[in-house]
Amino acid sequence: MQDYALEVTARALIVKNRQLLLVSNDYKLWYTPGGHLHPSETLPACMVREVKEETDIDVQPNQIVYVAEFFDKKHNVHKVEVYFAAEICTDELPKHWLDQDGPVKTYQFFDVEALKDIHVAPAFLKTGKWLNSGLDIYQGSEKR
Repeated sequence: MQDYALEVTARALIVKNRQLLLVSNDYKLWYTPGGHLHPSETLPACMVREVKEETDIDVQPNQIVYVAEFFDKKHNVHKVEVYFAAEICTDELPKHWLDQDGPVKTYQFFDVEALKDIHVAPAFLKTGKWLNSGLDIYQGSEKR
């Protein structure tokens, strides 16, 4: 069996007006804001920090609603992604934001119908299950 580095990420499912906030670095692949867990931080703190870095939006973490794991064979990484429901803490979203230290170039809200027409990861986002709290939290190992 091949050795893989373990990588844990905390990600946010931010829903406003029945639309999901996604980020992109190339306008082709869209994904939820979030990122790598530092050894000294908790999962909720990681999610809050990463959302702020990637979007300049302050959020409040709620419950974990989804956990995915997969093996990124291209980069020899075993990834575990923990998705939190999160609430935006402000009425005004940043207008002139830039992720200076990271790859994210833009963010946008999408409704379920719009998700059908874009490349989004992970695939479960296209189902619209994020609109309710009825998610099965652990989805098992995904193929990517």
